[in-house]
Amino acid sequence: MSVMGMVDNAQSSDEEEFSFPISFERVYRDYWYKFANENELYWLKSFLYGIEVERASFNEVITELKLLRKFLLKGEDVYYLSERKYILSRIELFLEKLDEAESFRDDIVLYIG
Repeated sequence: MSVMGMVDNAQSSDEEEFSFPISFERVYRDYWYKFANENELYWLKSFLYGIEVERASFNEVITELKLLRKFLLKGEDVYYLSERKYILSRIELFLEKLDEAESFRDDIVLYIG
């Protein structure tokens, strides 16, 4: 299983085709969720189980993603080293896709899970 992002209630073919991988479920649970739980990050914790994200909340999600990226780039916790490169690449993709989703419409809602 994987954690994915997609448009909830798509209103065009571009929106219907819009989806992106975030992480394998095991990696998300063992690394992303672990970091989110330890740092009390609402959005990153919620994605493991699935949640809708309104456009108005994208900045909060971006902030949490940047916190995880900053932590990984420091490389201080050896627990994360084995998956660091993979997670960093998925954070970059996630940030790009949030930016792309904003261009669809003002009331866009993504489902992440």
